[in-house]
Formats: sequence, structure tokens, C-alpha cells
Amino acid sequence: MSLDLNRRTFFALLGAGALTLSIGNPLAASAATDDAALAALIARRRVMLTGDGSAASIPELAGALADMDAKATASWQAMITPSGTSGIWPDLPLTGIGTVAAATDRMGLTFNRIFDLALAYATKGSALYADAALAADLVGALANLSAHVYKVGMRKGGNWWFWEIGVPRKAAETLVLLYDVVPAEVRTALLAAARSFTPNPNWRGTGTSFAETGANRTDKALSCALRGILDNRPDEVALARDALSDTVQNGKNSVFGYVTRGDGFYTDGSFVQHSYLPYVGTYGVVTLGGLAEILGLLGGSPWEVTDPNKSVILDAVERSFAPFIWNGRMMDTVRGRAVSRQHSPDYVDGAAAITAILLLAPGAGEPYRSRYLSLAKGWITRCTDVKLYGQPTQSIVKSLLVTSVLGDDSVEPAAAPVYTKAFGDQDRLVHHRPGFTATVNVSSKRIGRYEWGNFENNLGWYQGDGMTFFYSPADPAQYSADFWPTVDPYRLPGTTVTAAPRQSGAVGGTGIPRAYQAFAGGLDLDGRWGIQGMDHLNHDRSLSARTSWFFLDDKVVCLGAAIASGSGHEVFTTIDNRAFAEGSVPRIRTDNRIRTMKPGGAVKVTRNAHIMGHGGYVFLTGEGVSGDIDVQVVRRTGDWRTINSGGDTGGTDEPKTRDYVTLTHRHGTDPSAGGYAYMVLPNVAHSVTFTESDAPTVTVLANNGVAQVIRDATSDLVLGNFFAGGEAAGLTASGPCSVGIRRGDDSVTVALSDPSRTQSVARVTLADVAETTVVEADAGVRVVSTSPLTLEFTLDGHGHAKRIVLGG
Repeated sequence: MSLDLNRRTFFALLGAGALTLSIGNPLAASAATDDAALAALIARRRVMLTGDGSAASIPELAGALADMDAKATASWQAMITPSGTSGIWPDLPLTGIGTVAAATDRMGLTFNRIFDLALAYATKGSALYADAALAADLVGALANLSAHVYKVGMRKGGNWWFWEIGVPRKAAETLVLLYDVVPAEVRTALLAAARSFTPNPNWRGTGTSFAETGANRTDKALSCALRGILDNRPDEVALARDALSDTVQNGKNSVFGYVTRGDGFYTDGSFVQHSYLPYVGTYGVVTLGGLAEILGLLGGSPWEVTDPNKSVILDAVERSFAPFIWNGRMMDTVRGRAVSRQHSPDYVDGAAAITAILLLAPGAGEPYRSRYLSLAKGWITRCTDVKLYGQPTQSIVKSLLVTSVLGDDSVEPAAAPVYTKAFGDQDRLVHHRPGFTATVNVSSKRIGRYEWGNFENNLGWYQGDGMTFFYSPADPAQYSADFWPTVDPYRLPGTTVTAAPRQSGAVGGTGIPRAYQAFAGGLDLDGRWGIQGMDHLNHDRSLSARTSWFFLDDKVVCLGAAIASGSGHEVFTTIDNRAFAEGSVPRIRTDNRIRTMKPGGAVKVTRNAHIMGHGGYVFLTGEGVSGDIDVQVVRRTGDWRTINSGGDTGGTDEPKTRDYVTLTHRHGTDPSAGGYAYMVLPNVAHSVTFTESDAPTVTVLANNGVAQVIRDATSDLVLGNFFAGGEAAGLTASGPCSVGIRRGDDSVTVALSDPSRTQSVARVTLADVAETTVVEADAGVRVVSTSPLTLEFTLDGHGHAKRIVLGG
């Protein structure tokens, strides 16, 4: 079969085993020697990196090819030729720069640039395709690096990742692209260096004391497989395959298994990396992409991955990844410190996830294949404000995957999701509605507040202290259009903080500060409504609060109580901090009056506020609410370098300016019992805001240090958080829990979880429920008493909810 295929079917070439058709059939163990099979895998990998040669004939990719050519030409022209010992590029000197860490960073960037040039050389349609002079300069650069920079016996310093993952991967991929022109001795030297720094993908470094997990294990396995293919070492290809399943430790760290603690995929769809952070949006994507590439690379070969638990990864697409992709964008709540990377906004990580899913689809079989393609096409077509292909950060081959599925008329795009899902094992909940999507970052003893490290996410202090995200078609680029370098880091939406100054995290090392309290999380009720809560004690224990978020059909209700501080600084809750392009803040209505506000302006509010075209805020009264509310327009200027000065991810110092509509509930200095209650109505007309303000459909039944409970009249719901055992609003809880109650026409549904994970059994008494006959119930849920009605829930220790339905 020729590689010059119709672009609609290109994605099918990249599935596990599918490429055997395009390069003959030397991969079958019964039909060829290992040598022939390894040689065929080199050809397969080259196609996986450069595409099928059709890019030049696709109008949508003309800009991407031109951009690749321009950058590659400029990079080539800037090279030091012949290569000198000081470095390959003048702006990336490798000697005489003071620190080993800086030299390591620049080594990694140097290999990245060489790979980019090799990709242009090997991609049909590029102006540099098969350019002999470029090949000669690249060979000279690789020879120099293998002799002086990355070689056996070098003392490793700086960020270990470059030595063990970054450089081995880029070096191996470059050697695949230049296999026919790089001398064997240069190839052998580079691969020997990679082998010396990462002899076994199961382990960190050269020892066996630190086992790799998740994305790091997958990355190392792919590099190990590539070096085995390039160095004619079938044993290393087998080692890479087996590392995915962790055969050396009987599957303990298998990427195909579920975990109950630490890094990896959980049965509820959670994905954790670095032990304490929800990370499916970056490390999870790396894991998925690496697995898709390995499965595609080795499929049909003597080293095909045959682990019977591959379904864990196949199910994760819909269970772990899809919930956090909003119209093609990966939600920041699961992107960790990557939110600070200028060149990796949410749509870049979204595109990476989508292309990994497309790559996985052909080899996944049905019913996965059809569902994957439908999901991907739906995300891509709904991402109307940015193209998910042909971007400078998107490779030609991945752009081909996207344009292929878009051009396949047999694939129906999946509709936008409408559901609510709680993830107890990562303290997250996502709430997809027809007009918006919402989620909130909470933290606990188990899940960290945020991650800083390697000079990334330097000002991320409060990202896990209740930051609340609202994604709306009215402003899809809210978090990607220079939000992070310009937002006031003390005023992230949804957070309650003190004004005490903090220090930048732009220092060496890494860290994930965890919270001090156990209660964080909640539940979803019937996949439609949701509860999140957090027992908040801030980073230096100078501020405490009880906070809740209740996710309803067209709004989110937010409560805060028992807000106390002895910091000596002002305490405030940021209701929202909405970013707009400079000079484009829309009209604002406060307390039903139209305001034309400019930067520097502020007004006090008592009842409501509405940002025209974006949505409204209604301020509720009742127990625990105190303090003043104001709305301001603030013009802020910042730069990406300040929040990320990392060696290979650092941003520029170019000033960026955005105008913010900032809504603040001020609790004063050193409050002892502060509180707030408000509802957010995303993407509604101002008339809806005013109607809700005049006659709220939500009633706050309790808002104190023990319980926060609301009633939603529209859906006949009662939703609440109990931070300790107690009684409120006709409910009595035996201990900390989230509880949701919904009345139907002839039944009552009750769901309960323990976000603190401190109880094996919880009881709740419902004074106002007369139904006592069990219609259906999860295992471990039973009626203890009918007068008054008391329910007992045997819990699983992971914060997952259990449910019972009662009839008359």
C-alpha cells in the first residue's frame, strides 16, 4: 500500500498494527528475523513522526508547513558551523555559563532544536526536505554533542529529567529521522549515553531504589524501545514493553493497572501524579500519548504489548480524560504547574489529548474506536475560537490526524456533555451544563494546594484554596488569553485569603504544599447536581474557613462560614475576577443599575451584579453573612517570565495587559466569624439575574462552622456539607459528610459521601422524609430507623458516594 493516501483515512495508519500494511509485512515474528522487524519499526516510527507525505496537498496545513520552514531556516542559519565545543547555537552556550543547572537546561533546549530541524528535513512538503547541507550540519552537531556534552561518563547535574527522559527521547527520535545519514559510531555513542543514564525504564537513575510511575515510566519505556530498535537490541525493546506492565515488581507500578493510593489511574476516573496532584491534563496526557505511540509502534511486531489489562487505558479516555476536556480545551483544574507555561495554554494540552486519542483509536477496536472518533470530532468542531491543528505547537503529523477525522463524513461529532461527575480520589468535581461548565480546586491532606518547581508556577500559591473555574461559550479563551501572567495571584476566583505578602517560588527544587485538614471533596447526585466542600486552613495557619459549592442546573451557589484570621491583614473572598482584553470591559449592572466602569472605578453592591453578555451574581442573605461587597475594574500588566522562568518552559518578559472585573467580599482585618453566600449564574441574560435577586429559587438553610445546607426549589433539592456531626435544616449527621436529597414524584433519593475519609460508617437522620420503603440501594446502605428516618452508609474510605432510593 502506498503512503500517499486520502487524508480522511490517515489516522487509521497510525493505529496499533495498522502500519504493517504501509511498510510491508516484516513485523510478523513467523515471517522475519528480529533484524528485519527492527528495521521495519524504524520506518514505521518515521511515518509516525512525519506523516504520510500528504501535508503539502492539504490547504489547512499550508500555514503550519510555512511556519515550520521559517523557524527551521532561522534556526539553521543561526547554528555555529562547524560545531564548536562551546555549543551549537550562540544563545545556548554549553560551557562557561556558571552553573551546571543552566548547562543542563541548555543541553535539553539544544537537543529540542536539533530534533525540530531533523523533523523539517524528514517531512515531505517542507522546503528543507532531504536537504543534504542541512543533514551534514545536523550530523556535525550530533557528533559534537556525543563527544563533549551527552556521553558516557559525564557527571549528571541540574534537572534529572533532561538526562533521563528529555534528551534520550529527543536524541532517539532525531536518529530515527536521520537514520540514513548519521554515522553508526555517532548513533551508537548517543544511544550508549542514554543507556548509561537510564539503563532501565523501571527505575529512576542507575539504581533500583526509586520506581518510576505514570508518565515518567511511559516516557522512559518509549525511549528504551526506540534505542533498542535503533541499536539492534531486541532485548531492550522487550524491556520497554515489559516496563509498561512492571513485570519486575509483579505489576505494582503497571500503567495498565488501577491504584488505590499515589500515582496512577483510579477506578473512579481520577489520575494523580507526583503523589498529591490531579494531573490528567498534562502528565496524564503524556501517559496516554506515550502509550498510544508505543502500542502503535509495536503493534503486530514480535514485541506487541499484550497486557490483558490494557482496557484500563482504553476506559480512561472516557472515564478520566473526557470529563475535563471542554470544547477542545483541557481544563486548568487538572493541568498543575503547566498553567504557567506560555506556549502550552489549555487548547494545546487539549489538542495533545485529542491527538493521542485519535492515535489510539484504530488499534483499540470497537466499541472504543467509534466512540473515540466521535468524541474527538465533537471537541474539535466546538473549539470555534482556535484551530486545534496547524498551530506552531502542533506537529504536522498530529495536524494530519485532526484534519483526517474532520474530513471523515462517516464520523458523527459527539454532542457537548451534560452531566456532573465527582472524583473522590482526586478531590475534584466537574459540572457540565448546556450553557457552561464549572469546576473548583480544593485541597486536603491527600491532595496538594498547587505545584511549584523548576522555576515554574512561581505565584501559584492559592490555586488549590478554592479557585473556581467557569467555562462559557461567551468567553472560551478566558484562561488561555494571558490570564495567568496578568491575574492578581491573591485574587483567584472563589478563594478566601489574607493580604499578607507571599514570596515568589522562583527558586530551585520542587514542591506540592498539601493542606492541613481532611475534609475536601463531595459528591454528584444522579449525575446531574453536585456538592464540593473544603475545611480550609491556609498555608501558615493564619486563616480558617468552611466553604461549600453547590452545583445546580443553571447556577452555582457558594457559601463561606466561620472565616477567622489573626494574621493582622485584610481577609477577602474573591467572588470572581473575570478577564477582558484591554479596553473591552462590557457594561456592568449592579443592584439593577447600569454602570459604565473604567479601570480604577469601584462601586459597593448589596443585592446583585451582572456583566453584560457573560452572566450574573446574586448575593444572598442569612446566617453567617457579613462584610462589604464591591465591584471594581482593574487594569493589570504582567509577563509570563515572572510566573515561569523554567529552563525549557520559561515565558517571555513581554508585557501583557488585561482588564479585570473583580468582585470582592471583604471580611475586614482579623475577622472572627465572617461569612458569605452568593450564587453565580453563568451565561444568562441580565433579566435572569434580577429575577433571581428579587425572588431567589435557592434558600440558605444553614451556613455555619458545622453545616452548610441549601434548598433549590426548582429541582426540589436539599444539598449540604456537614464538617462535623450535628443537626441543621432537619438533617442530623453522625459525622462529617456531604449529603444530597432529591424528591421525585413518588420517591426520594439520598446520596452521601465522607470527604474527610475518617469514617467507615456514617448515619444521617432526615426529619422531613416520610418515605421508608427501599426501592433500590447501593451495597452497604440500609434503613436503620423509620421514625424518624435514619439511614446508615458503609463507606469505602475513598470519599465515594453511596445512594439509596426510597418510596412510599
